[in-house]
Amino acid sequence: MDKVSGFWEYEIKAETLILGEKVKGGIFRPCCKTLRWSTITLALRRLFGNNLHATGIIDKYNVYYFTYSPQDKVREVSKIPLQVELLTNVVGRIYIVETENTSIELPKQFNLQLGALISKGFGDSQLKLKRKIPLDSVEIKKGVLATRLPEKYKDLFLIKKIMMPVYGYLFEPVSETSGKYIKSLFEGSKVVGPEFLLRRR
Repeated sequence: MDKVSGFWEYEIKAETLILGEKVKGGIFRPCCKTLRWSTITLALRRLFGNNLHATGIIDKYNVYYFTYSPQDKVREVSKIPLQVELLTNVVGRIYIVETENTSIELPKQFNLQLGALISKGFGDSQLKLKRKIPLDSVEIKKGVLATRLPEKYKDLFLIKKIMMPVYGYLFEPVSETSGKYIKSLFEGSKVVGPEFLLRRR
């Protein structure tokens, strides 16, 4: 695994985000309240074509609900209407891992498409570089994780110790058309790690 040399911290703002949780059945689709590794990392890789790793935290948001009827394209009819949870006026932070082998210089500002229903106009996000965090200035503390990231990549995010995990699964692609779910640390896990990835008091 590449040696970590620091992090890029970006402020993210979005008028609307649909970060749907994976649920079975039902007509309600809740929204994840953090910028999990799978969502932000895959979006960055689509844009920059690099083996980047990133995760994020949402600091401010409002909640809105709307009804959406997915289309069955084969039969050209609407399926059962779903009530979808939507985040509005989102402000958060993105942390992109910088390694010794990172071969890309990221722009100071750029737009990113995140989450679901992008074709319907949701998910347009604006990112602005706030600071670069060198490895020697990362403050390691004990606290509660405020994001979701794969357990196998915990070293990339400088998670030094897992004291009381909250486990779940995040999707990791293995090709352009397939992937697998991998064991991950969810928000609420008690860990020793970077202060900026922990819940603020």
